[in-house]
Amino acid sequence: MIPNKPLREKYGEVSWIDLARILVVLAQLPTVLLWNLFKAAYVLTHKSWRRILGDTAFRFIAGRWNARQFQYVFGTTLQTYQKWTKQHGIAPLVEEIDDDARLMWIGPRRMDRVVLYFHGGGYVIPMQDFSVSFWNFVRLELAHRNVHAGFAVLNYSIVPTAIFPTQLTQAVNALKYVLASGCRPENIQIVGDSAGANLAISLLAHILHPVKGVPELSSPRIKGMYLMSPWVSLTGDTGSHSANDNTDIVGAGTFGYCGRRVLESVPESLCVYLEASKVPMQWFHGIEDLVERVLFTAGEAECLRDDIIKVSDAFSAHHSSVELIVDEDGVHNDPFYDFLVGEKKNRSKLTAEIISWLQKGFEEEQAVR
Repeated sequence: MIPNKPLREKYGEVSWIDLARILVVLAQLPTVLLWNLFKAAYVLTHKSWRRILGDTAFRFIAGRWNARQFQYVFGTTLQTYQKWTKQHGIAPLVEEIDDDARLMWIGPRRMDRVVLYFHGGGYVIPMQDFSVSFWNFVRLELAHRNVHAGFAVLNYSIVPTAIFPTQLTQAVNALKYVLASGCRPENIQIVGDSAGANLAISLLAHILHPVKGVPELSSPRIKGMYLMSPWVSLTGDTGSHSANDNTDIVGAGTFGYCGRRVLESVPESLCVYLEASKVPMQWFHGIEDLVERVLFTAGEAECLRDDIIKVSDAFSAHHSSVELIVDEDGVHNDPFYDFLVGEKKNRSKLTAEIISWLQKGFEEEQAVR
């Protein structure tokens, strides 16, 4: 069995120094926002003032708080979901699955078509409400196009509650649960951002190269997998990490910190499942039998850009239907931040492309039937 005990540190447990630092950062934030808004007046940018302020705030806080502070302030993924459903007048629906994981439905539960979402956060930060708002928007837009699907969020454990491969076990159980509930593989599309996309890739790798101690999964060929800004290098050392350190919403130092937090307790033999950019190209041989279509997206101005392109190329070497979109001027998980700041008129063009890609996948399935 793989050793996988919770770390001594408790979830969201902060010291008085951590609490003081939270307050100091929040006190500094208004000055930082005003200064960056002033600078933006002299820089050519397509982003609205809302995005300028939102991106600045996110980057400033992300670069200064540690995982304990984020967990203390934002609570758990389940709490985020419960708060979001209450604010939006949507009935919460949570289904418990094995190994302390659960599915949380955005809107009605339906098993004719399912989008299974793995959230990001570097395996150390809970899901944020703006990502739920994004996927709810996608759900509603698909419905307007007469493409109805259930959207389920996997609530998996994060550090220090559990370490990898617990998250992989939970992802396997989630997919098994959806299949056992009657959804056919060709009606399932898995989506993930950042660490969630990392988890989705790990799921494919586990089917190809089973991890001892993790439940086996037969190789159902699901319809699609969308990977938004996948965190494919936890030890990021490629050129874009330095070139885009000052442009990305998540700096190279923040990625490095999260990577160290995750990898410090993971057996070396399992690191290959977490760093897709470091594996031999042959590692992905056979993925075309597991998923019909794959979409990668990366921001032109994000630290992970070069790593994502490399992994996309590796997928393409073994799969005939892999698409890569590099979002012009985009940052890490760029479409999400429109929903953080309430942007409605100047949303990322990538959002429309994501919706169309998912729509095409479900419509192809319907045409076959």
